[in-house]
Amino acid sequence: MSKKVLFIGLDGGTFDVLDPFMQSGLMPRLKAFIDEGVRGPLETTIPPITPTAWVSWMTGKNPGKHGVFEFLLRRPGSGSLPDMPVSSNARDGLPFWDVLGQLGKQAIVTNVPCTYPPRIENGVMISDFLTPRGRQDFTHPESLREEIESRFGKYELYITEVYSPGNVDKILDQLFLELEYKTKVNLYLMREYGWDVFATHYWSTDRFQHELWHLIDKTHPFFNQKEYDANRDRIDKYWNTVDSTLGELFDEANDDTTVFIGSDHGFGSITKFLCFNVWLIEEGLLVLKRDAMTRFKRLLFRLGLTPDFAYRSAMKLGLAHLRLSVGVTNRSSLMKLANKLMLSLQDVDWSRTVAFSKGNYGQIFINLRGRETNGIIEPGAEYERVMKEITEKLRALTDPETRKPLIGPVWRREDLYTGPHTEESPDIQFLPDDMTHKPLGTLDLTSNKFITSVYGNSGDHRMHGIFIGRGPHLRRGVRIEGARIIDCAPTILHAFGVEIPSDMDGRVLEEIFTEEYRSQNPVRSYDASGTVEPEKIVTLTEEESDEIRERLRSLGYLG
Repeated sequence: MSKKVLFIGLDGGTFDVLDPFMQSGLMPRLKAFIDEGVRGPLETTIPPITPTAWVSWMTGKNPGKHGVFEFLLRRPGSGSLPDMPVSSNARDGLPFWDVLGQLGKQAIVTNVPCTYPPRIENGVMISDFLTPRGRQDFTHPESLREEIESRFGKYELYITEVYSPGNVDKILDQLFLELEYKTKVNLYLMREYGWDVFATHYWSTDRFQHELWHLIDKTHPFFNQKEYDANRDRIDKYWNTVDSTLGELFDEANDDTTVFIGSDHGFGSITKFLCFNVWLIEEGLLVLKRDAMTRFKRLLFRLGLTPDFAYRSAMKLGLAHLRLSVGVTNRSSLMKLANKLMLSLQDVDWSRTVAFSKGNYGQIFINLRGRETNGIIEPGAEYERVMKEITEKLRALTDPETRKPLIGPVWRREDLYTGPHTEESPDIQFLPDDMTHKPLGTLDLTSNKFITSVYGNSGDHRMHGIFIGRGPHLRRGVRIEGARIIDCAPTILHAFGVEIPSDMDGRVLEEIFTEEYRSQNPVRSYDASGTVEPEKIVTLTEEESDEIRERLRSLGYLG
């Protein structure tokens, strides 16, 4: 019998949430699955961002090779210009399904981030929530969209509801819909199309935890007993439905299929936001212009006219949902108006600026001469001096409330990445010592304070997701340690007994396979240096880029 692999992605899945639900009896199918297979934490990428992690998962490569470091890709020398949304065009490296496709294996891939525009070597594909609104070319072949929508209605690509008091039911309605709709489509494709490997992604687990973490974490400052009591039954029902969804896919795959479940990162509470451009201003490393308009905007900034204030005000007025409903053109116009009224990187005096922050979880770029349009820091000795100065300042930061160190590990780009895209990454990357504190940088200057209490999302990413597997060639009842997200692609390939491309950075998780399988299928590799990738031809218009940027921002991904 030919080998088959099913991979189910639960975005943001964490054992911190799943274990209690399994223990309470709400997730019996998942518990039984784990008891018969392997499980362990799955270390994600730096930064622990959805596109970075999923591209590392599919290619087995570190971001320095595949080139995806964020939702928005910074163009070197772009200064204050908007960054480009990530897409499959920005991704280097063959995903494992195309490696298998070149060997004649058929693949079905649905909803996996960074697969728009869709292209696949041998099989069918439905791309992801990063598809620009209005595009109808999110399936491969294109005719697949009409085939699906004629049976199941308009494809549910997007989740748009965000938390505000009284809006929990609407959020849950949309999360239930995603599970129901995408599972119907997945089962249809599994039955109607031939496949050797099937990879699917569910986004709602991530959205639940971003928006509603405070309803499952009684220690969160947003926790409200009355709100919890009013929604507890539906929350339990949601996670029970996640479990039954998994069960439907298990049953369709049958016992001869190796099934993996994984996530791109973990999840936990957030209580504070850190705006590192404010910190850089306070340290004299980021300097604002001296013209009249900038001075006026800085006065308003000091008085509290910030994106932080605008959003908090909208939440109090029950208008937070409007950020998703005013339309692409209006949202883009509003952001351009906001940049005229509020401080942003457009107000930076680059002739006197040493460093700036862009991106989440702690990313600092040096204003390097020859790389940035108006760079002032000379490569070599001056660059090294600035790097050392900023690193020491970061390590000296303390939480004013606890007096404990604010920053945990700090890395130079070369500590984390290897490959042709390494130079596109931040010069300095770091994580907070306490991950309840989330550094924000993509929105330039979110607040007029370095540290602010959280608003909007109550949960955010952690460094360890989940890795679970069960199959005829996997060990039973085993816990593993040390698995990384870049190990998934070579491990899936090894489940087929095929050679591993030499340019993958991950390793085969040999310890999850039975001794018999390992003895019969030793890990083998081949020289992938001459691999040719499919042509990348679909591009986004500026309006579509604006739409994606604003949609990501409205969901809390960009600050």
